Amino acid sequence: MDVKNHAARRKNRAAEKRLQVATFGGLLLVVILAVFQYFQFVTRTVYDESVSHLREITHQSDNMLRELANKNLTYLHMWSAYLQTTSDEQEIQNYIQEAQADAGFLHFYFLSPDGNYKMVSGETGYLGLRDSLEDSIQQGTDMIMNATLPGSPQMLLFVSPKAQGSYQGFEYDAIAIAYENTDIVDVLDISAFDGNAKSYVVHPDGRVVVDRSFESWGNAYNFFGVLREHSDISEKEILALSEKFKQGHTDAMMVNLDGEDYYLVYEKSDIQDWMFLGLVQADIVNASMNKLQLSTMLLAGSVVFCLAALLIGFIIQKSRASLRRKDTEILYRDELFQKLSMNVDD
Repeated sequence: MDVKNHAARRKNRAAEKRLQVATFGGLLLVVILAVFQYFQFVTRTVYDESVSHLREITHQSDNMLRELANKNLTYLHMWSAYLQTTSDEQEIQNYIQEAQADAGFLHFYFLSPDGNYKMVSGETGYLGLRDSLEDSIQQGTDMIMNATLPGSPQMLLFVSPKAQGSYQGFEYDAIAIAYENTDIVDVLDISAFDGNAKSYVVHPDGRVVVDRSFESWGNAYNFFGVLREHSDISEKEILALSEKFKQGHTDAMMVNLDGEDYYLVYEKSDIQDWMFLGLVQADIVNASMNKLQLSTMLLAGSVVFCLAALLIGFIIQKSRASLRRKDTEILYRDELFQKLSMNVDD
């Protein structure tokens, strides 16, 4: 009988250990799944918050660019109206000089459709324009485009076809004012992220209008060319992004450039067909959020671990109490059997 009881107790202890192992394994799995789900949630929250912040900055820069464009095109309309009322060359020179001092542009041009120009000083030449003026002049629509002069930095040209006439024998169909790209970049300069936020203004096909990016990348003429050279994005993804630009989408994505992760936010600008792009290194954007993420994960992990430990302790204690009751019942039955055996003759 003692042998049978001992075997029963060993069997109960083995069952207790298996139950404890199963319980611990199940709770550990639950904790791991909970931590994984929480990590995914926090990571997504950090991404959404960072993108939201970057979008605000990009939108602010786009608004500043739009205000600059509206101001300069308004100036051109005013000057166009004035040029239609006077033909005195000296008056025109004085007027343009005063306008230049007031508006702060680099050059004023009388333009022909083929890109030839004349300045109020009488200097003539040819502007290397990326876009054709003929359609804009025929339709009477304002244009903003890139232009270059031999040996000079790239310029941003604001063109209005509202004025047509002759100046010093030069027949013109539009007037324009030019700024150096560095001046436009200074207007868009925002000190967010300690000045590490970079930006582009591009056409839907990727042609760069304003380049405010890293000096180490050199002058960029097409944004998709920058992605092909500095990122691991596939050609299929680049074509999909180009299609989004053409459709005027506003969105964000994570890109890897030269081995570093960057947030890329793009927004349709109100100016022509332009897209405004914001680019910031992910570690810089997420610096404060990563600290918060680590702190909350440590806190949540500690709480989950403590709850799991309490639950495991409770289950183990309950299992032991159950086994003690069973051992007591076995001992009670053993004692009863012994007494019955002793009194079997009676």
